[in-house]
Amino acid sequence: MSALIYKQRFFHPNRPKTAVSNYVHIGYIATRPGAVRHENLPHGLFGKMQPGSIDVFQSWQEVARIARDISKQGKNMYRSVISLRTETAMELGLNDFEAWQQYIEQHIATLAAHNRIKTENLCWAAAFHNEKDHPHLHIVFWDKEQTIMKNFTHPEIPNRIRKQLIKDTFAFKIKEFCAERDLAKTGITNITDAILEQFEAHMKSLNPQSFRALRQRFEHADEDSLLRLPKHNLTNSQSVEQLASHLLQLRHALPKNGRLAYQLLTPEAKSLVDEFVQDLLQQNPYLAEMVETYVKAKLEVAKLYTSDPAALTQQSIKYQAEAEKRIANRILSTVRTIIQLEQSSDVAIRQVERYRTWTEQLILELLSVMEQLSMQAQLDYDDKAKVVFGGEWSKQAKKEWLLRQKDKGVDR
Repeated sequence: MSALIYKQRFFHPNRPKTAVSNYVHIGYIATRPGAVRHENLPHGLFGKMQPGSIDVFQSWQEVARIARDISKQGKNMYRSVISLRTETAMELGLNDFEAWQQYIEQHIATLAAHNRIKTENLCWAAAFHNEKDHPHLHIVFWDKEQTIMKNFTHPEIPNRIRKQLIKDTFAFKIKEFCAERDLAKTGITNITDAILEQFEAHMKSLNPQSFRALRQRFEHADEDSLLRLPKHNLTNSQSVEQLASHLLQLRHALPKNGRLAYQLLTPEAKSLVDEFVQDLLQQNPYLAEMVETYVKAKLEVAKLYTSDPAALTQQSIKYQAEAEKRIANRILSTVRTIIQLEQSSDVAIRQVERYRTWTEQLILELLSVMEQLSMQAQLDYDDKAKVVFGGEWSKQAKKEWLLRQKDKGVDR
């Protein structure tokens, strides 16, 4: 078991969805629950697009757009994560956002060197997730001057990076350990891999249970799966219990037979589902935030077509309704599953504990759906804005296009 875990991968630039996937990935690491955010900003992304001091990016989208563009150019964007146990991080002084920023600034050169990226060509962005029992840092990086596309990274490369990070991060502790074990001579300067293995075994022996938990969380997962955060960060046990009770009431109020689709429900049934949707949004702030992000992104597209306040207000209401309808249909899908399980069982499934489980799963699925929708809406805006305000259009052509669209409405 390692004293420090390092993971690294990339999606091949020729893969059809790589560019969009990289865009979404940056949005995830910057905004997911657990990500420590900048003061007065809705994200926690920082890094460097050129040599110099660390930048606090004003929006994660500006970095995500760059990542998407470099992917389309055939350059590899590496995704990586560095994780420590909470106790180890505290011992190293990595106990706040600023400390982790300084840490990666000191060690990013190691990631670059082992991936054969020159420092002057290195671009990177990172986000710190202060998770319970496993604080970790997500980093994306690439070579802005890369000319040859890479198809494969040998597993030994991230392994070498991990070892070098441990040697540099724990240098003082390793030398202390060596002195105690009489493995070091006075003035030792070289920490070998053999000493490193002994040090890691020593670290593990101090708290084997804690290291086992860290291994289960990180060692057999890639950096994308780490974004599927523990349930305690996405749901609140008290609110889940209340929502489970509400779900039980809803299940008994809805018809047992027939297709359960929102548009086919009676007005009374729709009203009950709408109440549950509002209850969900009130009980889970992150879900409400994702809906708000979705509506705002869609409105940015609408603003490309009109500046009429009344029209924009109307569109805002429409987009909010669209998001809530998606949530409603996902709720009905869960209810349909419950009914099917009850019909296939000799005993009706009414246990509160099972409803808690279904409710928790429903919330997690809704969060995933709304995250994808909000990111896609932002991408949609980026693409349309580039057509209107970028590209090779003249100013007069852009003006004429906007004038033509103004009278056509904003639902595109």
